Amino acid sequence: MGSQAQPLLPKGFNPFDRLARNPKVAKYIQSVSDVGENPKLQETLESLKPCVLATLSGLRYVVQLYFSLYSAAYAFVEKLPQDELKFVIGFILCFFGGVFVALIAAVEAFRTMGGQSLYDDMAYVQLELDNVLKAHDADEQVDANRDGIRDVEAMGSQELVQHKTILVMQSIADPKRLQGAVGNLWSAYLAVIATLSLKFAQTTAYALAISEMVKFPVTRVVAPPLAYALGSNLVNWVDVIIDSTLKAIVILLVWFFARIRAAFYSGLRGGQMLGAATVRICQKHGWTDSLPWVKKPFNPDESYLDEVIGYPLALVGFYFQMTHYFGVLPFPLDWLLWPLSFVEGLLEIQISW
Repeated sequence: MGSQAQPLLPKGFNPFDRLARNPKVAKYIQSVSDVGENPKLQETLESLKPCVLATLSGLRYVVQLYFSLYSAAYAFVEKLPQDELKFVIGFILCFFGGVFVALIAAVEAFRTMGGQSLYDDMAYVQLELDNVLKAHDADEQVDANRDGIRDVEAMGSQELVQHKTILVMQSIADPKRLQGAVGNLWSAYLAVIATLSLKFAQTTAYALAISEMVKFPVTRVVAPPLAYALGSNLVNWVDVIIDSTLKAIVILLVWFFARIRAAFYSGLRGGQMLGAATVRICQKHGWTDSLPWVKKPFNPDESYLDEVIGYPLALVGFYFQMTHYFGVLPFPLDWLLWPLSFVEGLLEIQISW
C-alpha cells in the first residue's frame, strides 16, 4: 500500500487567523462591536429608524408598481401575433430608438448571449423576491404577546436588522439556485458591458481626442478666473477641474451626436417595420382589397404600399425624436419609462468611463 497523503495545511489551520491578528482589522472589528455600547450612536439610529423604514416602504411599492407594469406589458406583448408584435417594436424604434442607444445595444447583446436562460434566471430571482416580500408582509402583522403593539415596532434597530436578515434567509427556498441565478446575471452583465465598451470605444476615443485638442485654448480662458476663485492654496486643482469638466462635456456632446445617428437609423428601421406590419395586418383583415389604387389581387412582394407607409413614418419618427432632443421623453412617457432612462444613463456612464 502507498503511503497516506499528508495534508497540505496543518490541522486546525484557519486562514483568517492571520487577518484577525492584523491590528487595523482588529481595531475596526472592535469599533463595530462597540456600536451597541455607544448610547449617542444608538440614539441616532433609533431616531433615523422611522425615516429609513418609510423610505424602504415607499421604494418597495414603487419597485412593485413598475414590476407589475412591465410584467403586464410583457404579458400583453407576448400574446400578440407576429405582425402586431413587429408593429409595436417598429413604433418604439421609430419614435424612441434614439433615446435608448446603449440599452437597445445591451438588449441585443443579452439576446445573443442566451436570452432565454437569462430570462429564466431573472424569473427565478423575481420569484424568490416575491417570497421574501410575502414573508415580510406577514411578519409586519405579528403580535406574539398580544399587547396591541406589533413585534417589529417594539424592536430596537439592531434587533430589527438581525430579525429581518434571518427572515430573508429563511424565506429563500433554494439559496444555491439563487446564488447561481444572480451569478449568471452578473456574469452576463459584465459581458454586455465589455461588449458595449468595445462597441462604443470609438465614441469615447473621439471625445478624449477632441477634449485634448481644445484643452489649451479653454485653459487660457478659464484658468485665470478659476485660479483666482480657488486661491493660491488650491491652484493645483485648476488643471484637474478643467480637464475633467472638459472631458465630461465633450463626451456628452459626442453621445448627443451618437443619439442623432441612432435616431436616424432607428426611425428608418422602425418605419420600415411599421409599414410592413401595417400592410400585413390590413391584408389579414381584407382591407387592402378595398383600396382603389392597389392592384388586385394584392401581392405585398410586388406592392410599394409598405414603403409608402414606412418612409413617411420614418421621417415623422426622426422629427419627433429631433424635437425632443434625442433623449428627452415627453410627459407622461418620461414617468412611465424612467427606469429604462435610468438604466440607459447608467450604461452610458459605465461605457464612457
